[in-house]
Amino acid sequence: MFVILEDIFRIAVQYGILLFETIGVVILLVTAVKALICLTRSHSASKLEMAEGITTALSFLLGSEVLKTIVAPNWTEIGMTCVALLMRAGMAVLLHWESKHEKQHD
Repeated sequence: MFVILEDIFRIAVQYGILLFETIGVVILLVTAVKALICLTRSHSASKLEMAEGITTALSFLLGSEVLKTIVAPNWTEIGMTCVALLMRAGMAVLLHWESKHEKQHD
């Protein structure tokens, strides 16, 4: 009984990872297109819009990294996932700080 529940849980987590990563990639692509359109129209907000979109996409990608730690089979996999998590979290913090600084500057 527990084996079946564990398999269902693993499948649900795998679909969650796939969903979060897909949402993150779609947000990133849409943001890139919107920023490119703003750039061609010489809007000054293109850099800010790109930073906010990347931050949002990174939030979803961080969610997928957290889910990956749940189903990681060994400590090596957990370590690699944690390193990726820390790098993405660092980028998200830097982008958030940059967009906040850019808003204050404008």
